[in-house]
Amino acid sequence: MKIKKIIAYASLCMLSLGLQAQKNISGKTTYNQKPLSGVSVILLKEDSSYLKDVETDSTGSYTIENIKEGGYKLLFSLIGYNKKTIDIKVVSKDVQMSEVDLEMETFVMNEVTVKAKRLAFKVEPGKTTVNLSEASLGSNGSLLNALEKIPGILILNDGTVLLNGKAGANVMIDGKLTYLTGENLLNLLRAMPSSAVDKIEMVSHPSAQYDAGGTSGFINIKSKQKTDNGLNLNVSSNIETGKYLRQNQNLSLQLHRKKYTFYTNYAFNNGQDFILINSSREYLKTKTAHTDAAILGMDADRKFKSHSHYFKSGIDYQFSEKLSLSSDVYGNWFDKNKNETALSEFFQSSGLKDFSLYTQNEQYSNHSNLGSGMSVLYKISQKVKWENVFNFLVFEQKEKLNQNSTMNTASEGNSENGLQGKMGGKIQISNLQSDFNWKMSDKYTFHSGLKYSSITIDNRALYNSFESGEWIEDEKLSSSFLYKENILAGYLQSGQKWSKRFSTEAGLRVELTDTEARYKTGIMDSTLVRNYGGLFPTFSANYIVTENNTLAFQYGRRIVRPNYRDLNPFTEVNDRYLQERGNTALRPERVNNLEVSWLIKKQYVFSFFYTTRKNPITKSYLTEPESDVTIVMPLNLKQSYSLGVRASLNNIKPIDWWILHLNGSLTYKEFHWQEMEFIYNNNLWTPTFQFNNQFALPKEWAVEATGYYYGTMAEGQAKIGSIGSVSLGARKSFFENKLSLYAYFNDVFLTNRQNISLFNSVISGDYRERRDTRMIGITLSWRFDSGSSSKSIRKIDNMEESKRIN
Repeated sequence: MKIKKIIAYASLCMLSLGLQAQKNISGKTTYNQKPLSGVSVILLKEDSSYLKDVETDSTGSYTIENIKEGGYKLLFSLIGYNKKTIDIKVVSKDVQMSEVDLEMETFVMNEVTVKAKRLAFKVEPGKTTVNLSEASLGSNGSLLNALEKIPGILILNDGTVLLNGKAGANVMIDGKLTYLTGENLLNLLRAMPSSAVDKIEMVSHPSAQYDAGGTSGFINIKSKQKTDNGLNLNVSSNIETGKYLRQNQNLSLQLHRKKYTFYTNYAFNNGQDFILINSSREYLKTKTAHTDAAILGMDADRKFKSHSHYFKSGIDYQFSEKLSLSSDVYGNWFDKNKNETALSEFFQSSGLKDFSLYTQNEQYSNHSNLGSGMSVLYKISQKVKWENVFNFLVFEQKEKLNQNSTMNTASEGNSENGLQGKMGGKIQISNLQSDFNWKMSDKYTFHSGLKYSSITIDNRALYNSFESGEWIEDEKLSSSFLYKENILAGYLQSGQKWSKRFSTEAGLRVELTDTEARYKTGIMDSTLVRNYGGLFPTFSANYIVTENNTLAFQYGRRIVRPNYRDLNPFTEVNDRYLQERGNTALRPERVNNLEVSWLIKKQYVFSFFYTTRKNPITKSYLTEPESDVTIVMPLNLKQSYSLGVRASLNNIKPIDWWILHLNGSLTYKEFHWQEMEFIYNNNLWTPTFQFNNQFALPKEWAVEATGYYYGTMAEGQAKIGSIGSVSLGARKSFFENKLSLYAYFNDVFLTNRQNISLFNSVISGDYRERRDTRMIGITLSWRFDSGSSSKSIRKIDNMEESKRIN
């Protein structure tokens, strides 16, 4: 009897221990971020043999109970959706799965293909996400051309980036800011393949988690997501012609095997381009013997030959459910040869020509940069994450100039002059960032982090002038520039959901900056040390009035540090009467942004915005003492403010075969600056409008018409004239969408021409240019897919300082 009791007691204890060792698996399924019910969640052994299954409820939730420790697979299945399999491990605790988002399946019935399309635009307070493949039918293969088709984004010919009509937006790639601005940013975006891009995020008001640099928000370019145990390969070839011929070849590859994803992108492009320039400058108060109204006119013809290589490769590896690592390496090599002929003529107030100057410039430029990054993400729990990121970048630039000029005067006849220059520089940027994210509950989140950045610059320029039959070093133009900058930053960010309708986010970022700049020429040697700090608060509030109406308020303070080219005092000589140079005395710009928005159906946005800028950095125009040389140099003006309204209307379907996206704004901008004892101002109201139309035609042809118009805009001492463009494109796919053909006609009416007028106390002028923008081209793309889309584990954070290289 005692033995039976002992056996029964032992059996009960073993059963109890067995139950204690068994755990639960729970989670949620969604489609387009909405709960998906009726999904079969099947538990499989590692060898894919069946164990048990459950079905998701009306909220998309499921729970599989009494699971022993070990390795398993979860299979998610629902008619009309692609199946998805996820590997999991059950250890000492219950498993809380992250949300699983299923995708609509493609059906083929009687040679008719039916597929659910992702919305091209997804709108949230302060953020718009664009699915690139839906927003644009195609491009010339480059990312730059694809971005130009998105309403809300405009990249001007000089590399200026405008987001929703506001200048000063940063460009990020996979959360990492690009390392170039101006012409070099254009070269990078032109080299990158659009086939490697999945989404474009347009963020108008960044939180305290992001660096405080930049006038407005940022554009984040997200690479295509990995595949489940499969291969994605896309190869495209493009050729286009306007006045000159250009080509673009690129390749994108992604491979995923269980725990790792490998990807690589490569692009090559070359071709020719030109710029025709016509400008005039009136010297209101010259320092020479000329009268008060001397005029200098210039016509220039610049021709370019260029080629570039771009690559980016990386790997994401998931060691476990908790630990993952991401690493990448990327590079860009760009070579350009410029040949320019320019004719300048100087007229006195009497209308008589005083002299003419004929200048020939031959310039060779080589830019190369190599960068790498690594991110380690550790999930302490389902609600707590810790990420550490390291980035490193080396940028090198070499330039050679050979300039010959002939001066013709009525009194002295012809005289010749020569100038040779060699410029070189190296910039190194490294940063380390640590972020801590804690989802304390469904209603409260907390984020904090630290970041340290180090920047060093070593640039040198040597100019020689041809005088008295020999080459002599020009000590005024030759120089060296050494610069060091260190930035230490920290932030706190929290989000609170007060009720089902009302939520807020508040953050505070602290940034401390130390700089040391040494500028040395043959006639001077100066060192400037500057230390400054700042507090950068951010705040946003959202109130859901009804299911389809949301009100949002956002505020943020930002800083604009001078980019490194603007700080670099080197002189670029166009001719003896026009030079461009940097300014070591530039101070950082302080910015305050405020915006109130009304969102309707997550499809339409109407906003009012207001921005103030203290010490705004703008390109300014000066005259050199005792001469008529025009110096183009960045300066801090006194202040600037802007206000306006904006509307974004997305995913409109007037009829079944027509999809329309619109973006427009009306902005008032005003600048103030002081010269001598006088205060000057420049102000304008500027309308902007962008559109994107897509038409579905018979036999699976698709046509798009895109375009934009920007009215005359105030910018510092200049007024940038109105500019616009209309482009057309058509696409056809073959072999079950494996092969696609895209033909296009860009800038149909040849209206993408920049016009600038400027004025200050001593000079007024006009500048007009025409580029090779009207192009006809064709792109062929071949896509090979093996696998289905899933969420990417890769996240390498941003390198804020790198955007300041230009």
